[in-house]
Amino acid sequence: MLKIGFADYYLDNWHANYYPGFLREVNTKYGHDAALTEAYALYDKKQGMTTKEWCRKNHVHQASSMEELIERVDAIMVIAADDSRWHEEVCRLPLASGKPVFVDKTFAPDVETGRRMFEYAKKHHTPVFSSSAQRFCESILNYKEREQGSTKFMSTVGPHDLDNYAVHQFEPIVAVMGTGVRRVKSFAVGSKVTQLILDYGDGRMASFTQTPNPWAEFNFMVSDGEKGERLDSSDYYLNTMKAILDFFETKQLPVREDETLEILALIEAAKKARELPDSWLEITY
Repeated sequence: MLKIGFADYYLDNWHANYYPGFLREVNTKYGHDAALTEAYALYDKKQGMTTKEWCRKNHVHQASSMEELIERVDAIMVIAADDSRWHEEVCRLPLASGKPVFVDKTFAPDVETGRRMFEYAKKHHTPVFSSSAQRFCESILNYKEREQGSTKFMSTVGPHDLDNYAVHQFEPIVAVMGTGVRRVKSFAVGSKVTQLILDYGDGRMASFTQTPNPWAEFNFMVSDGEKGERLDSSDYYLNTMKAILDFFETKQLPVREDETLEILALIEAAKKARELPDSWLEITY
């Protein structure tokens, strides 16, 4: 049995609360033999479940330290999905372990931190990947299998803000269209609405619209320049968990480092572009 440990800033959060159930479903559906056996958090959540309470509820052993968690498991999931500023701190020992590590979205708060984390993992021969679950939407996986390399245009729409949710739109863009965005322009649509154009410089372009309205559903449109289709945002959490378990078992990365770094660069550029609307900003990282 593959033993998995959860490492987090604090454990009482949406991803940590639901991932154990997704893990059990994937075991049943795809025949994996894996289990969450350990958990460790740097702190307890204020006005939430303590680590002890979370571990009791989820029937896992509470490790007394990050070192103990790493010693007792075969693979590690670093959660802390709500604030990537904690990822480098939580990842410090897991990325030095040599054991496969999945880091929840968003991998890092900026490109510099992300590159430093990847280099640190390489130094310790630790395989690591990160992704938004949106990359593993059933419609996106099916489309990529049929049309990879033919997409000339993609548009995305989604909710919330750049800090925490931009990854859910940039991840599908990079997954479908590849890396190589040359420049980004923002349009002054509203004080909190972000609308971007991404130019690859070779005929490929993408658009990105993000509204703070939490009910704005993710929506993806793709075209090869002649025909187009809508890719719905659904059936992704079990696919994400399956990708994580496949990675833990094979050590084969489902998402390349350069893709993750480009996504971080796009998030950084989007924030800068909002301050300079109607101006092209070059992407460098």
